[in-house]
Amino acid sequence: MQLIPIRKKYVYERLKREDREDGRVYIVDTAPLPSVTNVLSDTKDKSHLDAWAARVGEAEADRIKNEAATVGTHMHNVVERLLLNRDLPAPRTWLAVKGYRMGYQLIEHFFPSVQEVWGAEIPLYYPKRYAGTSDCVGVYKNNESIIDFKQTNKMKRREWIEDYFVQLAAYAAAHNEVHGTKIRQGVIMMVAQDGQVQEFTTCGREFDGYIDKWWRRVDAFEKAKKALVDQPPELITAKGGETP
Repeated sequence: MQLIPIRKKYVYERLKREDREDGRVYIVDTAPLPSVTNVLSDTKDKSHLDAWAARVGEAEADRIKNEAATVGTHMHNVVERLLLNRDLPAPRTWLAVKGYRMGYQLIEHFFPSVQEVWGAEIPLYYPKRYAGTSDCVGVYKNNESIIDFKQTNKMKRREWIEDYFVQLAAYAAAHNEVHGTKIRQGVIMMVAQDGQVQEFTTCGREFDGYIDKWWRRVDAFEKAKKALVDQPPELITAKGGETP
């Protein structure tokens, strides 16, 4: 029995990605499209993050975020390379060891319920609106799904992770539009640094609701960008920034 049931069902385009001053974009037919993560970041309420940083101190907050990002990168590398049948280099730091362990835990716990993997690290775009990279697309527990892998410092409550579901909805809308699918399930496979795992699934009408929320975020993002472009010239400095 194959460990990871890979099925190359769709042809996914390679998209050029650029990190610019105003956020990440993907180049589709020569046009820059904002990334899903950029849209979410620019339209989210960050007051709770600011309050947390003020409570623990800016330096400590940066340390925690940077370590979590490093561990998450290594965890994703493990899962991605296993899914794509690529060699995995030996870890060289303790943060890498932690990330590798979490990646293997995620595979061991969740992937017995994965019937098909259509691809990993999949570039997706909705024509003329946005683009992004989905961790995984395939069939989970008999339902076509957008799947995302998350690492966390501690267990999460469902009400804390709405943006994760909105992110999955964004990828589903793009996949459905370009590839003619009808994906209505999103799955978060989460592993904590202490080894605990969590699964969060949204589907059906609830998932449709997250797609509606995503489009409202896109509209808000586009309106904000348009308002910035439409500012009167006297408000723009020679360097392109706003005057005080």
